[in-house]
Amino acid sequence: MTPSTKPRYDRIVSLVLLVIIGMAVIFVIDLSPATFRVLLGGDLPVITVSWLLIASLVLVTSTGADVFIRAHPTMQTRSLPTLRLGRFELEFAPGFWILPSLSIITSFGFFRLFSAALQSLAIVIALGAAGVLLLVSFIAQHYALDRATQVRERAQLVLQITTYALAFAGFSAIYYARLRFLYGGVLVGTLATLLAYALLQWSAQRKGLLALSACIGVALGETMWALNYWATPFLLGGLTLLVIFYIASGTMQHYLQQRLSRQVLVEYGVLGSALLAGVVFFTFR
Repeated sequence: MTPSTKPRYDRIVSLVLLVIIGMAVIFVIDLSPATFRVLLGGDLPVITVSWLLIASLVLVTSTGADVFIRAHPTMQTRSLPTLRLGRFELEFAPGFWILPSLSIITSFGFFRLFSAALQSLAIVIALGAAGVLLLVSFIAQHYALDRATQVRERAQLVLQITTYALAFAGFSAIYYARLRFLYGGVLVGTLATLLAYALLQWSAQRKGLLALSACIGVALGETMWALNYWATPFLLGGLTLLVIFYIASGTMQHYLQQRLSRQVLVEYGVLGSALLAGVVFFTFR
């Protein structure tokens, strides 16, 4: 059996440390009352300079994720999107940018909600969570391409758990903002589409994955529209969206793996109903 190729831990750790330092600086800037803000007018959300800096970290992280994953031998035979610029062709792997990028965005967006109550502890937790999620994403994505079935399946399971954790944090942060459906629904739908694609890209069938992921995103966006009329704590709102995302993405995964049966649908239906019933119970108790 061919031994598993190991990721470049030195490069991964260096990038993670760079991101954590950058996030620490951004948190300090974000706490300042004189933080620069962009007012777009009307009822459009206010954009602070902190989010612009987070976007720059996402760009750096996505570039690193692309370089790391393309170094894997399996990627040499994997078809990738290609950008043609005259005589030059540039291949890139956007599906592998999603989890590392969202590890930064959701950690910042979620834990800054607790900065008033936890103060500096919220920043420490956010930095720790971002670092762990980044390390897990980079390393698990590498081993998810391994030729050994056992190694590959374990890595994909880790990626699934990571995806659901990011989904909960992202959905909760968006629900907390209580934006109009035009904004909140689009944000939830976009986040669900990206995370669904990150899950579905490991299936053998690769055609139409973006369309299937978009269907899940539309479903979650419509759910967000309904939840706007439900006065519930943001954590329960995020949990409700997570349950629906789990059912939709799990069903779609079984469909792509040609393992979708009546028994699977019943199991997801029962589990989803039980989880939603629990959410409703804790909301109205």
